[in-house]
Amino acid sequence: MLYLVGAGLWDERDLSLRALDILKECDGIFVESYTSIWKGKLKKLDLEVKEIGRNEMEEGAEKILEKAKKKKIAILVPGDPLTATTHFSVLEEAKKKGISVEIVHNASIKTAIAETGLQLYKFGKTASISWEYSEYPYDLLKQNKDIDAHTLFLLDLGEKPMSPKEGLNRLLEIEEKRNENLINKETTCVICCKLGSKEKKIFFGKVEDLLNIEEVPAVIILPGKLHFSEKEFVGFYKT
Repeated sequence: MLYLVGAGLWDERDLSLRALDILKECDGIFVESYTSIWKGKLKKLDLEVKEIGRNEMEEGAEKILEKAKKKKIAILVPGDPLTATTHFSVLEEAKKKGISVEIVHNASIKTAIAETGLQLYKFGKTASISWEYSEYPYDLLKQNKDIDAHTLFLLDLGEKPMSPKEGLNRLLEIEEKRNENLINKETTCVICCKLGSKEKKIFFGKVEDLLNIEEVPAVIILPGKLHFSEKEFVGFYKT
């Protein structure tokens, strides 16, 4: 039996009661540690876990699935277990092998951003801004702007977490090269830091006013056309 368990946004207190009941019954618990920063300390809950990185999750999933054929195995994932395509691939492989799978959902960054006042149904495709140079985030921004959709940018965690300052500067760098007028220092922007924690912060303003924000983990939102109710609510976070 394989369980894909959402860990929530911040720490062990975000685990659901259902998730805790399942984890206590498992023969092995693996904690995925690369798609998001999660501050949970499972020893506080008397749970023994093994932390796994990208390679073990993407290339070594076969070993985990072999264990799940005979034992109860859980993969604990920051946020919701099916937000990242990697975890969906594990689910797909498990089904192909005839392994029973149970999904335990939880909050993710893709729902938490509604706290900004921006309506979730108005978000377009999501892009990650990586340390490795790529113009894909800019291309995706263009697609979303064409339909007046909001754009959520996830920031690379890589060797170190990318800050909002670094993410915005990357977009400005691409704009300077492409010159398609998708973003400039006057562009309206929303930055969310540490959502789900007591330290959460949300900033709303022009890009030039948010270029000094270095708190992590964080996401960047470049809004599309704002409904009057969105404009009013997000205005509470104006810097």
